Amino acid sequence: MPRPPDPAAAGGTGGTDAGAPVLRMLGPADRRLWGEARLAALTVSPEAFRMDLADWRAGGEERWRARLDDPTALALVALLGDRPVGLAGGLVSPDGVPELRSLWVAPAARGRGLATRLVTAVEEWAGERGAPLIRLAVLTGNTPARTLYERLGYHRSGARPGEHLMTRTLGERGA
Repeated sequence: MPRPPDPAAAGGTGGTDAGAPVLRMLGPADRRLWGEARLAALTVSPEAFRMDLADWRAGGEERWRARLDDPTALALVALLGDRPVGLAGGLVSPDGVPELRSLWVAPAARGRGLATRLVTAVEEWAGERGAPLIRLAVLTGNTPARTLYERLGYHRSGARPGEHLMTRTLGERGA
């Protein structure tokens, strides 16, 4: 099981700084919190995801919760107090490449570096597995996310219908 991100290293203080969200790695006992974070993301920012609330209600919730039982996956939530204000996931794809999945930051928490902290935590998880690179998919219309990923050193590496595929070599950081 990967070790949880160090809140101090990620810019938090383990809960003593009420102004900075704390990153928390989730496990099977955290199903309620994971569901709360995912529902918030789908409700507040539906344009950022392929899945919508109808998909969630039609079985998507169970797929998401199954990630918490997968010892090869990473589920992170950013908490401000006890309220989720961000999330990100890491999964190993069938071809063995780790993927950053479903990055989201609540609008009130944007512009403070939280997305970068979440991406960095997923990259560290991938690096601990010895992966030379990490991959993600971003919806073609999600320009703010694509701009963030490019700023963090990701490059377009392909496409799927409605999505850009992007990769970054681990250990390198964009300017």
